[in-house]
Amino acid sequence: MDMTLDRVREVWARLSGRNPGFTIIVGGTNGKGSTINMIESAFTSCGLLTGAYTSPHLVRYNERVRVGSVETSDQLLCDAFCQIESVRCEIPLTYFEYGTLCALVIFRNAKVDVSLLEVGMGGRLDAINIIDGDISVITSIGIDHEQWLGSDREVIATEKAGIMRPLKPVICSDPTPPLNISSSADTVKAILLQANSDFSIRETANGFLWQSDYSDLKQEWQTVQVSSIPLSGKHQSANLAGVIAVLGISANFIEFNQNDALLGLANSRLTARCEIVKREPLTIVDVAHNADSARELFNFLEDNPVSGRTIAVFGVLEDKSLDVILSPMRSCIDCWMLTSLEGERGQTSNQLAAKMTKFDENLDYFCFDSPVSAYEQAKNHANSEDRIVIFGSFYTVGDIIGHIQSLM
Repeated sequence: MDMTLDRVREVWARLSGRNPGFTIIVGGTNGKGSTINMIESAFTSCGLLTGAYTSPHLVRYNERVRVGSVETSDQLLCDAFCQIESVRCEIPLTYFEYGTLCALVIFRNAKVDVSLLEVGMGGRLDAINIIDGDISVITSIGIDHEQWLGSDREVIATEKAGIMRPLKPVICSDPTPPLNISSSADTVKAILLQANSDFSIRETANGFLWQSDYSDLKQEWQTVQVSSIPLSGKHQSANLAGVIAVLGISANFIEFNQNDALLGLANSRLTARCEIVKREPLTIVDVAHNADSARELFNFLEDNPVSGRTIAVFGVLEDKSLDVILSPMRSCIDCWMLTSLEGERGQTSNQLAAKMTKFDENLDYFCFDSPVSAYEQAKNHANSEDRIVIFGSFYTVGDIIGHIQSLM
């Protein structure tokens, strides 16, 4: 990992250096994938050709790069990598830089109308930040990647704010944003719209009402009624509020039909975010691997109780802060199926168990060499009244989703 932008910026300049369509950059700690998914669904429903770049993937690398809401083919990925290699010459690139340039090349070649680009980590020094977004979005800000970003929300907010651009709109959907978001916007002279200040969402008898008195919004976007939150979990209301703000601001720059956009928004679906993948036993998957996402998963489980036990299939990378993940989750898990994860940042299930038992010496757990073997044992352990909750690293959830798909 080389935390500079000079190399990737130079290679992009050699490739074209132009924005692939109207560009929306999405940063934050949690909610980035959900936000991009809802915007993508809305614009696709309007007949706009979208390009969406997200990370990491769950089962296939192709998930990271979508055109028209369809995963990119192996051939297009390989062609794009070849184009990068043809101009890279002496410049070394990291894995994520290759992937970012690949997505940009594919979107440029496809002549997309709108590019939706997810920041991988931080913002200021992320490879995505070689692009000047027409709109920037900052979702919830929490503690993650402490070794790179720090363990203070204000410091992290400064890194996230690095995607802001002068005189360009910035949407912050964090309901309680750190002060550095507004101060950074003032410094950059970005046009900042913040949740609960410049726009809001509240539940009504007819669903959810979004409102804003921001003067530059077209009249039809100042009040928006939606019947429900399209993605699972109450926390998605904050992401939904940010998405509607993005759509309202975008209407000033690109032409699309509001009704079509809201219909597409209502049909949004996203894998592994409080997602029910099977019943009997009820099986839920979620890529919760930090404090805020674990708390939201806990809230979802509390809001949707079962009469039986809750069995967790859990595995995280070695550098994650276990205490803040386990703090909300321990009270609702009856039995843990712990899995080893491979790779440089991986850890064995026995190492994970040793850390977890420091918090709870009476922990009921079993250790397994792989996510799939942990999941299979959870199925054997569960009856029809129980539920299985698969959460933690994308590697944990992705391996099991791939396994479930292979059995269909």
